[in-house]
Amino acid sequence: MSQRRVGRACDQCNFSRTRCDGDLPCIGARSRSDSGFQTSASPVELGVSPETSTGDQDDMLASLRLAPLHGLDGMSGQSNHVDIDSGQFQIQSPQLGLDQKSHRPDSACRYPCLKPLLPALKDIFPPATACDLLDIFFAEPGDSLCFTHSPYVLSPVLRKKWFLHPSRPRPTSPALLATMLWCVAHTANSPIFHPPGSRQRIINELYGVAISLLQRRDMDNWRRVPGGWQLEEDFTTSLDPDRLDTSRRTFSTGPTPCADDVLTFLLLTIVISGGEYKSDCIKWWNKTVALIKHLGLHKEPSLSREWQGSAEEHEERRRVFWLAYTVDRHLALSHNRPLDILDAECEVFNPLPEHLWQTFDTLNMEALELRTYGPPMTISGTGFFEYFLPMMAILGDIIDFRLRRYHPRLVSNDDASLEVIMANLTRCERSICELSDTQSLSHSPLGTSLQRSTAKMVVAYAVYIIKVLYVLVYGKWDAITMLEDDGDWITSSRFAKCSASSIAAAQAISDILRVDPELSFMPYLFGIYLFHGSFVLLLFAERMSRIGPNPSVEEACEVIIRAHEVAIVTLSTEFQKVLRKAFRSLLYNARRSELSEAELQTLRKEVLSTYRWTMGHRGLCL
Repeated sequence: MSQRRVGRACDQCNFSRTRCDGDLPCIGARSRSDSGFQTSASPVELGVSPETSTGDQDDMLASLRLAPLHGLDGMSGQSNHVDIDSGQFQIQSPQLGLDQKSHRPDSACRYPCLKPLLPALKDIFPPATACDLLDIFFAEPGDSLCFTHSPYVLSPVLRKKWFLHPSRPRPTSPALLATMLWCVAHTANSPIFHPPGSRQRIINELYGVAISLLQRRDMDNWRRVPGGWQLEEDFTTSLDPDRLDTSRRTFSTGPTPCADDVLTFLLLTIVISGGEYKSDCIKWWNKTVALIKHLGLHKEPSLSREWQGSAEEHEERRRVFWLAYTVDRHLALSHNRPLDILDAECEVFNPLPEHLWQTFDTLNMEALELRTYGPPMTISGTGFFEYFLPMMAILGDIIDFRLRRYHPRLVSNDDASLEVIMANLTRCERSICELSDTQSLSHSPLGTSLQRSTAKMVVAYAVYIIKVLYVLVYGKWDAITMLEDDGDWITSSRFAKCSASSIAAAQAISDILRVDPELSFMPYLFGIYLFHGSFVLLLFAERMSRIGPNPSVEEACEVIIRAHEVAIVTLSTEFQKVLRKAFRSLLYNARRSELSEAELQTLRKEVLSTYRWTMGHRGLCL
């Protein structure tokens, strides 16, 4: 005979995690001879009427399973904490404390910053796994043979020592914590992800936790009304006559977003843009940009009278902004769109070098060099903002330059703009050489073997991306338009410069594969530059079927194909598979000449028409 379900277990049964029959004393207490035991809360205190039937309790239990684990998450107001286990449930006010299971010390959780999130993770994976994922989040890209970092963590932004402090960790939004774990779970090589289907299940559950926690922190989910704020979800219309009387709650205070929420939106944007459904990242990116403007992250904190904080919090805000700045330029190239964060709006100091940021707690701020507004324009080190931010600043100028050239009415001074871009590219190239020269200096910041290894990869990748930026300045961005060009571009000096840069880029790929054979240093970012740097060689491969074989072109194409194949293994992307197929088919035809010109043109369009970079098309954003 099955035991009946009760609305509230007694304290002893709840502590021992055994079933309770609800009697006073219960069956468990009677078996332990604890005749003086009683429950700590009556059904009325639990919000359950004494007349509530077992079926009604079951309905209530089902509704609680759908309730968010946290209420307003950082806002004023009370929230209910739900514990559902073995058919039992309990609700307690935060002022009275969580249930004993939530407060039970867990020796497997090495990082106290995760403690608020553990109740939401208990059915997904153990605390030790969550700690391992945080370790991966803060891991630095190093030797490609020890691929432990996440490709979607371009820069942790947050200072590891403070975030993972054993006694005084950084106060962090639970939504951001859940999103960090979700981000790393996509590629983490933990045994928990090895069973078939487990990775996708864990990713989906972490995403659900993150979105649930983020829901009431998102300003888009709120509206102002006389007397306070209301949730948009309360205005859902239902045609069911039993659900027409939906209460609309009014809160005295609305959402209080912070830099944590910007970073949460950014991580969602990055991971989704690197996945299969790339266009789904647009809504998160739009939220990122809107919140940056709302919080004033594009302005130096000292210029804002509304926000006060410590020096470390100021630097965090700067680094969150500059990460969004670099992602904006990267996505603008990937999605063939204008910039959303304009240089004219940026009044933020350039970020500190990575080695200074990680030791910020011992840093003498007065000894720092005078900082300037705007991004750095030269490469100065191996930190993400030290080598990638300058190149993205130049890429933003190139994108603006290209869009002005296509404007139907406004006439721009192309020569003056081009001169500025070329001067910045030259200075950036020179700074790469200077960084390369410091690799062997034991007294430099790049003195350790791991730092020298990282510096070699930074130099190799930076050389390649700079060559691709030259290709973007002089070349055509759309592969089909370039291959079908019937104008004078191929006979112009611009084509000659574009071709020389493309060949130099192909040679730089060989250097990259030598120092990073798995292309694991920056796989999320590298794909689009490998894609655009290959278009001119695609033109050469296509012309070989007419003018005869060219060993140098064939060798360069094989290097490109090999790089795409390695990149696909490290972080699989569909657009790289498409370009690899185009190269392989054109090389195959050049060697055998089995297709007519019409058949070759049909094949070319079939392979390359998916991703277009003409005005109005969306690049990779399908």
